[in-house]
Formats: sequence, C-alpha cells, structure tokens
Amino acid sequence: MKTQTVSIILCTFNRAGLLPRAIESVLSQTYPAWELIIVNDGSTDETKTVIERYAQQEPRIIPVHQLNKGLAQSRNNAIERASGTYFALIDDDDEYLPAHIEKRVHYLEENPDVDVIWGGLDPQGPEERQYVMDMEHPGQKIHLSDCFVSGTLFGKISVFHALGGFRNLDYAEDWDFIKRAKEKYIVHQVYFPTYLYYIDAPNRLSDLYTEGKGWAIRRYREKGSRS
Repeated sequence: MKTQTVSIILCTFNRAGLLPRAIESVLSQTYPAWELIIVNDGSTDETKTVIERYAQQEPRIIPVHQLNKGLAQSRNNAIERASGTYFALIDDDDEYLPAHIEKRVHYLEENPDVDVIWGGLDPQGPEERQYVMDMEHPGQKIHLSDCFVSGTLFGKISVFHALGGFRNLDYAEDWDFIKRAKEKYIVHQVYFPTYLYYIDAPNRLSDLYTEGKGWAIRRYREKGSRS
C-alpha cells in the first residue's frame, strides 16, 4: 500500500495550557506520513510560544499565526497550505490515540469508493455533560456518541476543495460540511474509538450554543477579535 501524506489541521485560540496534549498525541501516531498545520487564531496567551517550541523540534509541524478569524476560516486557511492526499482534524483540547490516523488511512485504502469518514468518538468526562443540542431537532439534546463531531472527520482533500471548505456560520459549520458532503460523495461512519473528546475545557462551542445559541458564540469570537 502506497504511503499517502495526511494533513492534520489543528486550530487554536487561547488554549496554551491544553494545546500540548493535542500536539503530543499527533507526535505519537503510528502512521508516520503526516504534516500538522497549527493555526494560532489570534491568541493573546502563550499559545504562539508553545507552537513555535514544537515547530522547532519537529519539521512536520507547520505554524500559522493570524489575526482572529474564527474556526471556519482558520480551518480553510490551513487546508489551503496543506500538501497531503488526505485531511484530518483535531481540536485543541482533545487528543488522538496512537492508531487514529493509521486506522483511517487503512479504511479509505481498503474502501477506495469512500470519500469521507467520521466517527470513532470516546467521550472523556462526566456522563451528564455528554449531551449537546440536536441540530436536526431544535430544543432537544443528543448524546455525543450519536452526533457528528468534527475532530473525527477524515477524508480526501480533493473533496474539501470541491466543497469550498467550511462555511462561516455561527455554529455547526462542521455539521453543515458533512451534510453537503453527503449530497455529492460517499460518506461513512466508522466506530473504532480512537478520538478522545474532552468535555471539561472552558468555552467549548457546544456549551456556548446551549447557553445562548448563536449570540453567545458571536460574543466569544468578537471578544477574541478585539484582544
């Protein structure tokens, strides 16, 4: 099987204390052909210092520092710099288990008609916090294991470009992306739980959405833009 490069996208904002966990989990991958594009989205804490320290030690890490643009634009900017055949996402407060990338590459190589996969979530935290707003049924909540989590997204980078990347929405631009992908491409859910999703970090977008839907997220992002 030919080794294909995977472009891993990690966007971060003021999470200097949590960021090393995510980066270290990428460094621990059993699949070696990856590049990690880390977008510092206008952080005002020590995030830049953390990123540059890792980038100096690991040539596969590509640092990007920019003014605050929000998650969707940050991910799109990262993909524009990507050189891989596949793309993967990881949130700055989560981590991969060592075989995360290897299992996903293997799945697409074994199923060449499949374009995008998602799933394989292992929630880390109290059960009562493992529920988020159901985008398909407003006013209801759904367990994390039953909903789409962007950090598990993995696919052909050509699909990302064809869809125009993520749209700049107040919330759930990742859910919007997967809906659009399903209209034109073959999308599968996978179940190997190699993505550790932590629910104890501050300012999680799902928590902000539950608090006040779009306005709470806009308030948080605007605060970041001014700082």
